[in-house]
Amino acid sequence: MGLKKGTVLLLAAGLVSQAVYLATTVRLPWWRYGGRLTSWSDILGEGPAPFAACLAGVGVLTVAYLVGWRAVRGGGAAGWLVWSGPVVFAATLFWLLPITADLFVSLSRAHLLTDLGVNPLLHAPAEFPGDRLLSAYRTLYAAQPAVYGPAWVLFAAPATVSRYDVAWGLFYLKGLAVVAFWGSAWLLYRMLRRVRPAWAQEGVYLFAWNPLVLVLGVGDGHNDLVTMAVVLWAFCWLLRQRWVPAFGGLAVAVWIKYVAVVVLPLFILYAWQQARRCGRNPWLLLGRSLGAVVAVSALFLIPLGNLEWMADEVRRLVQPLNWQAGTWGDVGWTMGVGLSLFAVAYAVLVRQMAHGSGSFQRLANLSFVALLLLFVLGVARSQPWHLIWLLALAGLVDRRWVWWAMVGLSAMLLAAQVWVEWGAPGLEILS
Repeated sequence: MGLKKGTVLLLAAGLVSQAVYLATTVRLPWWRYGGRLTSWSDILGEGPAPFAACLAGVGVLTVAYLVGWRAVRGGGAAGWLVWSGPVVFAATLFWLLPITADLFVSLSRAHLLTDLGVNPLLHAPAEFPGDRLLSAYRTLYAAQPAVYGPAWVLFAAPATVSRYDVAWGLFYLKGLAVVAFWGSAWLLYRMLRRVRPAWAQEGVYLFAWNPLVLVLGVGDGHNDLVTMAVVLWAFCWLLRQRWVPAFGGLAVAVWIKYVAVVVLPLFILYAWQQARRCGRNPWLLLGRSLGAVVAVSALFLIPLGNLEWMADEVRRLVQPLNWQAGTWGDVGWTMGVGLSLFAVAYAVLVRQMAHGSGSFQRLANLSFVALLLLFVLGVARSQPWHLIWLLALAGLVDRRWVWWAMVGLSAMLLAAQVWVEWGAPGLEILS
């Protein structure tokens, strides 16, 4: 018996995608170039040919992704193939040299904590100019303490169990990204099987085959993937009305990357509405849930945090890197206006949640919109890999236009990251 048309289309899309991922990884493996901070453009050349080749690769991946999506939407694609793609792609991109420096920044912070014995939340790599590991990975972030939360500092710490073992460090941090990627796909599937079974396979495909998630999440090793895996874990427990692990998990996500705090008020309102619907005491439920948040927060804040760090962290969260202290400029005003607009829009979302049906679907939809607004209105700080926040939740949203928007944004922002890596060619003409 022959393969169905959908399976053949998906198989073709997977083989083309894997060819691009494999060719890129073979040319740019981290185990060959990971001994110092370098860039794709330095290795491949800064001329127009390698830049065009990388842009063409983004185009091929996007077309293959759309072809595969059509196959999955038609319902004729084999389920085993939908899951095989992410397994093979992630196993390949595990070895890819990151296109940005964030993975090496995390390695440097881990080195500060475990090898040099200082708190990365309070000390910057630039304070140790003689250290050969820190000197090998100098970035714009070297002059300031860690920009992520204490949970990420602790999760990344095993990356330097051996003082200067860079290979193990990259292996460990890349491994976290791969596990988070696979875990996110599995959690998404579990929830969709419960709330919208007919869309489960398609929802998983939207996330797990997405080129931006694979290249910037798995290939680059950004901790946004780990953050959203924990957020999905919290959503999964919330769907089962297991409030303590749901709120405890969300607290872990917040202390990895603070963006997760955006969904906390929506979680609280959902739990309150569910308690009243079930005839339970909402104050008791809320007390237990927030108690879990406090307990988890204490686990990370007591060893690493203090008032000095917290005050400095608030300042940095509202100050883009290119906004110098004491000056505003265009970027500063953009950030200020964007955050003000987000605050107004977020208040409207909270009101909608408070007066809505209290369903899990409404929670998922409004959580997605909240992160979308933060991504758009926080444009002075938003980066292409921040789209992982939205892609992780997009499968739960019951609006297909959202899926099309995410596909388009993914292609645009992945191409933009390549463009930036090659020094934004053509920008001088526009300016």
